[in-house]
Amino acid sequence: MSLKNVVALPASATMSAEQALLSALEFTRENNLTDVLIAGYDADGVLIVRSSRMTRAEALFMLEKAKEWAMKP
Repeated sequence: MSLKNVVALPASATMSAEQALLSALEFTRENNLTDVLIAGYDADGVLIVRSSRMTRAEALFMLEKAKEWAMKP
């Protein structure tokens, strides 16, 4: 079987942190993603934020756009 026959499934609410990051990395490679914002909690519940090439203001704007997307029915 060749990889041409493998279908990538969309992200899901049950993905682990590693699965979500690997999915984003694959998307980046295939779709030339230019900017990213990553937010997560470590094992102690501390918020960890990483971003690429953006200011905090730009990150906030991206979060607001994500909020709009998440609130759509």
